[in-house]
Amino acid sequence: MTTAYGRLTLAEIYNEMDSLASSYPEFVTVTTTQDEFGLPSSCRSFESQHVGCITKYLVIEDPLVYSNSIAGKALKRRPDVFLSGALHGDERVGPVAILEVAKLLALAASCESGQATGSSECNNFYSNFTARQAGWLARLVATRRIVILPAANAKGYHLNNRYEKYVYDNGSTLSIDPNRDFSFDNSPSNCMRSIAARSINELFHEYLFQMSMTYHGGIESISFEWGALSIPLNKVSPDDIGQRILAEKMSLFAGELSPSTYYTTGDMNDVVYGVYGGFEDWVYAGSWKTDMTVQCSPNTYGGYDASKTSYDDATLNTFNILVETSNSKNPASSAYGSDTSLLDAPFLYDANVDNGYATKHVRTALMAIDAVEPYVEINRCKGKRYNQEYKPLRALTNRWSKRYKKIRSKFGSKPKVWWSVGGSFTVDETFIIYGKWSDLPSTFNGLNQPSHTDVISLMSNSNFYTTKTKSGSTRWSDPTSATVPSFAARIKTSKFASGDLIAVFAIAKVDQNWSLQPNNIWPNVSVQSHMVKIRTDSNYNKNKNDREVQGQLYWVSVPLSMKIK
Repeated sequence: MTTAYGRLTLAEIYNEMDSLASSYPEFVTVTTTQDEFGLPSSCRSFESQHVGCITKYLVIEDPLVYSNSIAGKALKRRPDVFLSGALHGDERVGPVAILEVAKLLALAASCESGQATGSSECNNFYSNFTARQAGWLARLVATRRIVILPAANAKGYHLNNRYEKYVYDNGSTLSIDPNRDFSFDNSPSNCMRSIAARSINELFHEYLFQMSMTYHGGIESISFEWGALSIPLNKVSPDDIGQRILAEKMSLFAGELSPSTYYTTGDMNDVVYGVYGGFEDWVYAGSWKTDMTVQCSPNTYGGYDASKTSYDDATLNTFNILVETSNSKNPASSAYGSDTSLLDAPFLYDANVDNGYATKHVRTALMAIDAVEPYVEINRCKGKRYNQEYKPLRALTNRWSKRYKKIRSKFGSKPKVWWSVGGSFTVDETFIIYGKWSDLPSTFNGLNQPSHTDVISLMSNSNFYTTKTKSGSTRWSDPTSATVPSFAARIKTSKFASGDLIAVFAIAKVDQNWSLQPNNIWPNVSVQSHMVKIRTDSNYNKNKNDREVQGQLYWVSVPLSMKIK
């Protein structure tokens, strides 16, 4: 059964959010920035009170997968992703698209957990998605924490107004543009005036976001930093290579706007326009380009604690993509599309019947959630497929895959193992390493990524064997393809004895070109974002609250257990 997307009021969005939290309480929590962070209502007491006076957001995560004490490192390092819509209240597609992302992910996790097996919702879900697609969607819930703020400018969205209108005690008004209200390249009195900006600021203090998507409307483009007016002409960011690759692949995954035409991509100063106080540059550079970041002293809503606009070295190093969804800020419901063939490439132009504007950006958001962190998956061995590596709501224990991901092979045979690489765009190196479980260091437990030192040590351990190193592609190398690239290698069981239990790992190094820089970067510093650092610098480490970002060069799969018979 097809689900058509379309325009939604703020009341409808908030009702859908509450329904998600009620239907899937294991995965979805909903609250307001007023309740969680003590922010005031965006409606003064003497104003008309309405649904847009409060700012709701939701969080999607699996509370059990890393609940075992031995999985503490994996829990701490589970990456945070931020999706926001309607910083400008009259730009209507983004909130619908990211709400549909939340609905899809919650449903996938619930169905794949087995809790709702046989329900009409799950039956419909499995009629629309393959086993591999279903497993992928559930994996995103298990291995990421996703924070969704559908209507950042809730008041403006409710009133279909670009601005958040503040009313002074004397009745005069101030129309605040929330996307000019951040503390980067701005003056202290002109930032954090809106509840929209303060809501986002509080969320960035609470979480450690590595990837962010912000959805706008009025043109059709996918862009990235720089976008501040004070940036020198024709200069690009230190992370330009990775940003540019991600935006270009998102454009392809979004699909055709017209035959053979896709979203324009590039840096914001080139394809959109520069602004003072924009969210995008603030979230990317507020923690490291400190000479352009100010402490805010607004006079609205009783003021705002200046310390809230003082940041550590981890909070604002976020990869951020600005999506301008459609030339019309409020296209007809008939142009929003549907979930028909949502993940079935290629995504061809169909006059927005199914491949509509919301459909396209369900996909771009899913790519962002996936790409936040690389991973490697063993998919197949001896004809047996492994579509669902992480079953939602299953608390993983030490070396859990010995029970759940296993196979038997005859002594002397050479079984072929197939694997794929996700969360990345180019595979620089990939290979299999295998040996007896009994010889394996305890850090290789199928839960936490082993350290770079541990991986190098295993590669040089004479008790373990490696296959020929390969390079190649991921599913994001060509998002228009219906095929997910994979790698294959054979295991030599003759290296072992009958009765031995073998651990087989796939290992990959990815996206090393992201650390490269063109000649016109500004300022003249190395790459700065968490997204680039985690895949190119094994010494990179940032901590905040109960979260950690740790760089890796080699990403290690959950192992396959092979019993030699």
